[in-house]
Amino acid sequence: MYIALLLLLAAAPLMAQVNIEHYRGKKGVTGGARVSLSTDIGNVDVINSDGAGNLTFNTETGTYLAVFKGGVGFLGGKRFANSGVLHTRYTHKGNPRWQPELYLQGDYAKSRLLDSRFLAGAGLRWIARAGEKFSASLGSALMWERETLDLLSGDQHEDLSSLARSSHYVNIRLSGRVTFSTTAYYQFAISDPGDARILGTSELTTPLVGPLHQTTALDFRTDSDPPLGVKKTDLKLATSFGLKF
Repeated sequence: MYIALLLLLAAAPLMAQVNIEHYRGKKGVTGGARVSLSTDIGNVDVINSDGAGNLTFNTETGTYLAVFKGGVGFLGGKRFANSGVLHTRYTHKGNPRWQPELYLQGDYAKSRLLDSRFLAGAGLRWIARAGEKFSASLGSALMWERETLDLLSGDQHEDLSSLARSSHYVNIRLSGRVTFSTTAYYQFAISDPGDARILGTSELTTPLVGPLHQTTALDFRTDSDPPLGVKKTDLKLATSFGLKF
């Protein structure tokens, strides 16, 4: 039972990063939604569910993007973990290579003792390649972050903190019958560069019938200074089914 519980906690949703290129879409309005559900009934009764949705509006001058992700898990009828993130972003497309960006994000993750997190950022995206089959871009931004933590007794962290971070990301997308996209972030505190996080997510999407798609996603997170009782590194592999339009 204890081994099963540890595995389930390790697989709790991370949901602190967004695979930007996967959601930019084509000209006009695009979007989608997907969900996964797993159960384990026997010695340990577990229900684990994840969901995600997005809506993108592309114009000649800019891209408006909104992404939602969330997850919840129940063990023996009691909730043991849940998380969610809402990410909104505007990218100005006046230049085909250099594009300013503005974004807002709110998220929480009980498995990381994160009650709430809000951030606002502004930066610049550089498109290295924008082919139909292969695209790549890099971005850098400054962002303000405010976190509220549900700390364990004896933890030296502040339960409420606000600071500025420097955030950098790289996107790669390979399109074909099967689409692969990946985004990796490196974020560090301006006041303390040793306070750094590396976030990554990769998605492999396969069309099934009509708008129905199957997606396999791998999420990775490492934090140089996590709260007491939270591991420095998390890794999650999940598969889901959804619709795209």
